[in-house]
Amino acid sequence: MEKYRLKFFRRSRVSTPFFLWLILLLILSFCVSCERKPEKAFSEEQCIQRLTSLSWGTEANHTAQSFAAKLAIPVDQSYNEQEMDTESFLLVEKSNTVSDRALSYKNPYKRVYPASITKLMTALVCVETVEDLEQEFVISSASSIKVSGSSTAFLQVGESLKIKDLLYGMLLPSGNDAAVAVAEASCGSVDAFVEKMNEEAVKIGALSSHFTNPHGLPDENHYTSPYDIYLIFRAAMQHEVLREILGTKEYQVVYKDRNGARKTQVWKATNLYSTGEKELPEGLKIMGAKTGTTKEAGYCLALNTEKTGSDLDYFSIVMKADTKDILYENMTILLDKIS
Repeated sequence: MEKYRLKFFRRSRVSTPFFLWLILLLILSFCVSCERKPEKAFSEEQCIQRLTSLSWGTEANHTAQSFAAKLAIPVDQSYNEQEMDTESFLLVEKSNTVSDRALSYKNPYKRVYPASITKLMTALVCVETVEDLEQEFVISSASSIKVSGSSTAFLQVGESLKIKDLLYGMLLPSGNDAAVAVAEASCGSVDAFVEKMNEEAVKIGALSSHFTNPHGLPDENHYTSPYDIYLIFRAAMQHEVLREILGTKEYQVVYKDRNGARKTQVWKATNLYSTGEKELPEGLKIMGAKTGTTKEAGYCLALNTEKTGSDLDYFSIVMKADTKDILYENMTILLDKIS
């Protein structure tokens, strides 16, 4: 029976009424799942079926099917996870010539809170929405986030920055204020931007994700999975401007305060490999990185690294570590598998 189901999903010619009912069922399932706290979103078989059956005829799903053609697809709950001490993680090898390979993972489809790793999706939606990243945007009162411990780019209401600089402020110091500004600059409002985030998730096949804000501050209906982070990160790194920003260790920004006077800041990356506080395994170079930390999400890190002397690069994601030290110990163990 299971073999029959898999073959059925792979057929290219299926009646339109069937797919209308299927889409309705998925929408209803999604609405119910949004009311629950994070848990395992789909079984491994369901995730594979959803990725291999993206041929419903819409432009978004054709895009997802094309994007999924070379993706790694983990088929078990865990593989090669020895010595790892965290709730969920994923290591994927990406090649320019063959399909990606999942090298090590644990609970890759488990729902997790992404914290500031959310900003990878925020950045992706921004660059796919805004034609001119050099245009300036004036910071609104919505960027004044009153949450204790909220990471910030120290932006003030009335200041004027280029949208590209807002991306730096969001991705390097992980400014939640910058994330709100990016959303407003891209779509006019946070609500409209969040709608695009969820549309983008469907487009690239990140079907275990749901977003309610552009920064990742806690919300029980704001979740993703290690596998979806890989999909989002992979899509983001296909944009040259995001490769440039995510690979930057330090950036000096020049902008205008509310009175039009010149103002400068220096923003630094938050991952400890880039700051030199943790040693990267030999033979690897960081191409992009994003951290995330909240009480609910724990300590999280997503890296894109390049192996010197080869055409291979890697996506490594570690979620919900109990401490920062445990996070980097686990990430180093993952990176040692490829160095």
